[in-house]
Amino acid sequence: MMKTLVIMLAGLLLLYLAPGGLCQGCAAPRTHLQLQIDVSYTVVDGMNHSFNDSILLTVPQDSSFFDVMAVAQEKDCRRFRFTYTLYVWGAYITSVQGLHEDSNQHTYWQLLSNDIPLTLGAGCYTVSDGEKLEARFSTY
Repeated sequence: MMKTLVIMLAGLLLLYLAPGGLCQGCAAPRTHLQLQIDVSYTVVDGMNHSFNDSILLTVPQDSSFFDVMAVAQEKDCRRFRFTYTLYVWGAYITSVQGLHEDSNQHTYWQLLSNDIPLTLGAGCYTVSDGEKLEARFSTY
């Protein structure tokens, strides 16, 4: 029993650490000649209404939502800074603009595309040209 658990955990760790693995999102490795796409990205405090900031970005085709967040943070760290925790299944967004999720308050950062909540995590969701992305502070 213990040997099976150790083997399973070792396999998950390898999947997690492998290039293009879960910690890198689900997309294929990038090349320098990739096509570029345009997306809009908005961060919204849907609870306290303290901020609603947007940015237009050009990112490589096949970028993940997480990649878009990272590019936005590079462009404007004050408005688009974020933190995350890595789990075996991927990155979980824990804060944006210093506003932290709180399980005791039942708050979290909801990820949306064209106003529709995502069913995939930030690292596994591949964005499309012209897409309207949003990270919204919400309750559950």
